[in-house]
Amino acid sequence: MIRASSLWGALLYAVLHAACGYSVGLVAPEGFETVGVEIFHNDTLEPGLERDLHPVLSSEVRDRVPLPLTSPADSELLIRGRLVDFSRVRGIRNPQNQVLESGVRLLAEAWTVRASTGEVITPKTTARATVGYPVGSSSGERAARARAIRQLAQALTVDLFARAEAGEGAP
Repeated sequence: MIRASSLWGALLYAVLHAACGYSVGLVAPEGFETVGVEIFHNDTLEPGLERDLHPVLSSEVRDRVPLPLTSPADSELLIRGRLVDFSRVRGIRNPQNQVLESGVRLLAEAWTVRASTGEVITPKTTARATVGYPVGSSSGERAARARAIRQLAQALTVDLFARAEAGEGAP
């Protein structure tokens, strides 16, 4: 009985790994050995967003992209971008028209370039994140802002390197 289940397990493993070459990992554009994340330009009126985004985006790239993450000065492939919008949003109200939930909304654009020439490698992508929080929560807006930044970093990383995987180039 144990032998039969081991055989089925080995067969299932072989079938899954031989199937159609599907991969769940992201890939970098061909010809690059290193990647770096520049600090984004902050076009919003909210100070410090670029400083909060940079380590989160760097961590996402380090964890998901199969290139060593290096400083922008030492990288062949650079991620550039800008924070376009930060706004506070009002959400749910009770029957007495009191705000029960608020939120933050972030919008950013990013693209990759060849460090040596500035040539655009992957076209600009836009990511949005809206995160709500209950009014009166002691860490409400601060925690919502951190979650929105994390969502933005994840979306930008996946979109930039899924485009690279699909073989898309600059427009």
